[in-house]
Amino acid sequence: MTEPFDDIPMRQDMQVVAFYNVENLFDLKNNKFKHDNDFLPRSIKKWTPKRYQNKLRKIGYAISNIGRRETGKHPALVGLSEVENATVLKDLIASKHLKACNYSYILFDSKDERGIDVALLYDTKVFKVTHSEAFTIALTDLDGSEDYTRDVLLVSGILENENVHIIVNHWSSRREGQKETELKRLASSKKVSDIIETLKKENEDAKILVLGDFNDTPQNISIKRLVDNYGLYNPMETLRSFTRGSVKHRRQWFVFDQILVSTNFFKSSKNEFEFYKANIFDEDFLKLFKGPFKGSPYRTYAGPKYIGGYSDHFPVYIILKK
Repeated sequence: MTEPFDDIPMRQDMQVVAFYNVENLFDLKNNKFKHDNDFLPRSIKKWTPKRYQNKLRKIGYAISNIGRRETGKHPALVGLSEVENATVLKDLIASKHLKACNYSYILFDSKDERGIDVALLYDTKVFKVTHSEAFTIALTDLDGSEDYTRDVLLVSGILENENVHIIVNHWSSRREGQKETELKRLASSKKVSDIIETLKKENEDAKILVLGDFNDTPQNISIKRLVDNYGLYNPMETLRSFTRGSVKHRRQWFVFDQILVSTNFFKSSKNEFEFYKANIFDEDFLKLFKGPFKGSPYRTYAGPKYIGGYSDHFPVYIILKK
């Protein structure tokens, strides 16, 4: 059977940058310092070696095809969220569909209680890392105790011959309510602001990509503030509709997964990357194909019930073109 992405000519003048919340990519071992007990072979979710391998294969297949229709190749850079540790990343890049992609990764272990972190995969043939750093978000709960969320990850490097900075995010969820948790996302937004200011002090014309699962929409103040204050463009603003988004909650679509680009990606120069297009990677194979939730992301679990799919989020991506 011919895959839908086969026989597409490779575009040497394009590179894809993607972001994917991969929904709880845990290994099979118990980490006594993290709340990972649900994801063990004997846990309520029965997270077995077979299920783990199936997840790696599926996520790898999805990643390898993001942007392939337009460019004929896998993404150069992929921000990830909800990965437990270096073990799962090593297993992911060695999996069937990614082992030929020359991927390496950057990951720092955060203090997030669930033990899920952000990371960056990069194709070593087109991207060279020059600096990487994790920034902790200091939060407090209502009782005054310390609360921890995912770090913000900064990776600077050279994409082909161009210096770029990638800021990877996974902001606090809305589980306890949008308003109740808004301050946590605003704290993460402020941290991103600080990082951008530091980069611009070093180079006023720094090329910056801010990507992640923000758990906020392009219209929320946490995102708007970044766009308005730091000369960013958010191509995801126009992608949501009543029938489309990156995540679905209570039968409503949201674009929580976004990639923001600094506006100097629009300055034309012959040998520099420009922003070309953005999209949600919501191919049919990533969707439930029947039942009351038809068209929603084909996820791995619904509560404790194993569904066997990919993730509860669709990836998002941009294409850069020379």
